[in-house]
Amino acid sequence: MTLLSHVENQPGGGAQVLDRTVDLLAALAEAGAPVAPGALAARCDLPPSTTYRLLADLERHGLVAREARQGVTLGMRVLELARTVEDRVESQLVEPARAVMEALAREHGETAILTAPGGTHAMCLASVESARHAMRLSYDRWRYTPMHLGASGKVLLAHLDPARVQRLLAAPPPPPSGGRQPDAATLRAQLEATRRDGYLVTHGELDEGATAAAAPILDARGRPVAALGLAGPTPRMRRALDAIVPAVVAGARAIAERIAPP
Repeated sequence: MTLLSHVENQPGGGAQVLDRTVDLLAALAEAGAPVAPGALAARCDLPPSTTYRLLADLERHGLVAREARQGVTLGMRVLELARTVEDRVESQLVEPARAVMEALAREHGETAILTAPGGTHAMCLASVESARHAMRLSYDRWRYTPMHLGASGKVLLAHLDPARVQRLLAAPPPPPSGGRQPDAATLRAQLEATRRDGYLVTHGELDEGATAAAAPILDARGRPVAALGLAGPTPRMRRALDAIVPAVVAGARAIAERIAPP
């Protein structure tokens, strides 16, 4: 039986099965180590029987693998797919953005970040650190954070399809360990401000003591391709926001033009 047959036979239709399948893959990615099927079912709030069926199909397609008695983990097929995406992202997005990011980091002495939307999360595609200060922020490539937290994620979220935004706001993913879930009213106000102003500044939402300013990189139809951000220690960033915000907005527009010239 294939994933398609489960889609046809499960109550709730294909969307529900697809959501559950994505939840399982995301949970395995976040775990970073083999997880017992029972623990995976509990983590994703799924019936064990459903979890076992979906895992069997995913294993058949090479998307998960069994690690003896340790449980299941992501399979090698995921690496194959990821390499294809990485090559495309590098040539079509990261390289066109690199010069802008380097200039931004050099001019303002903070860390420039390029982030892209991925489901309910935002993913760091690249970062450029400034050598001006001994104390500076570092961001790992492929860092995966909830889209409703932090400036870079929120400027992406603000420009998604409204129905998708409503679904995410109705059931936001949990914040990183130690983080706090923002209240709905504050989040909605930030998204409205982002659409109105073209940027957003946040303080300490993902990293304590850090401030970030970000602007969306939009395609010709106004959809978010990526976000350009500048982040650093809050005291330094607060003093320089009057210069940083317009520079980030201009940089995002410059990258958008490089990706898809008018």
